[in-house]
Amino acid sequence: MQQENETMTQLILGNLPTIVGVIGMFIIASLYFMDPGWSFAVTLRNSVTLSLPWPTAIVSVLLIRRHVRNIIKKESTLPYDTIVVGSAVLMILLGFTGGIADATYKTLYANINIIGTMAVISAISISIFSPMIRIYRAKTWTMALLIGLSILAFMTYSPIGQMIHPAIPQAGDFVQIYISGASDSAFWISTYIGAVALVTRMILLKEKMRPS
Repeated sequence: MQQENETMTQLILGNLPTIVGVIGMFIIASLYFMDPGWSFAVTLRNSVTLSLPWPTAIVSVLLIRRHVRNIIKKESTLPYDTIVVGSAVLMILLGFTGGIADATYKTLYANINIIGTMAVISAISISIFSPMIRIYRAKTWTMALLIGLSILAFMTYSPIGQMIHPAIPQAGDFVQIYISGASDSAFWISTYIGAVALVTRMILLKEKMRPS
């Protein structure tokens, strides 16, 4: 019995970041669903969003260091590593020399930002709809809910919804405030907790991102 309790304790401690993330997502989603626009929920979301660049910057530096090592060792991924490091150095130099108001910097940043955002959204969309396409039917109530919400969101922001019934697009505000607002907040909370957990493990456990 004591061994089972120790195993359970180790399991909880080992998955503590995940548990905290799930609780955080539930709280933020509940705040937006029950009372959208509540000042506490907005403040918490803004504080998390503003603190995201710091762990993101640390992880980015560690990733660039990995690519630099690959260049030094002349790995098979040399062209890709060179492009990543070169583009990062170029943006840093442009930012320091001309500032963020520089025309070249703003143009490059805008294009890179758009491409990156489209790539991330496309990857998330494909990863969400791919299982739905493979399953074809709702085997559980969770899958049925996901499929239903996806169809609702698609219909409210596409001409198909208007063609089916004129009242469908009017649900767009509901989808944007309740569903999208809660999902967006939960996504950023989980992203922040995951990034902080990664940096914490690197500091406390002295883990390093070594080239594979």
